[in-house]
Amino acid sequence: MKIMSKHNHSHEEHKHAHLDEHQENVQQEESCAAQTQPQENPAPAEHPDYYDKFVRLSADFENFRKRTEREKAALIEYGKKDFAQKLLPAYEVMLREREKMEKDEAAHQCEGEAKSLRDGMRLILGELEKIFKAEGIVRMDVKNKPYDPDTQEVVAMIPAKPEQAGLVIDEVQMGFLMDGKVLRPARVVVGQESAQ
Repeated sequence: MKIMSKHNHSHEEHKHAHLDEHQENVQQEESCAAQTQPQENPAPAEHPDYYDKFVRLSADFENFRKRTEREKAALIEYGKKDFAQKLLPAYEVMLREREKMEKDEAAHQCEGEAKSLRDGMRLILGELEKIFKAEGIVRMDVKNKPYDPDTQEVVAMIPAKPEQAGLVIDEVQMGFLMDGKVLRPARVVVGQESAQ
């Protein structure tokens, strides 16, 4: 009996030792698994946000490109306007000469040489008018029209009939528009109703 209980006792000890060893192995496996599995909520890494930087840089570049295009267009527009203003006095002289020649021709006061000069001037003016038209430059039509302070400068006011009061009686300097804007204002004489 004693031998049996000794045997039972050592069997029990062996069983407990085996159980303890098994539990230890399970704990070690759980510990290893916990170490290898990533944490559910890791702390956010401190990395620069390259996408936001790229978006900002793209927007800055697009704004720079648009601004450069606007400045380039403005410079071209300014250069075109400046050049046209320099040409206008010569163009005006030729227009006035053509008008005078047409009056002479209508009165049959045009001789052979004058006729060939007139024809040459017409050709030159025709070319200039094509260029000006292509650039959006047109002469203002002001005579016998109401005075417009936005496009004209008054150089004198003269007594006029009641129906001519406020109208442009004469044009001292021709006015021109470029793309609908004043390139050079017309300088005009305006009729004023005389006091009775």
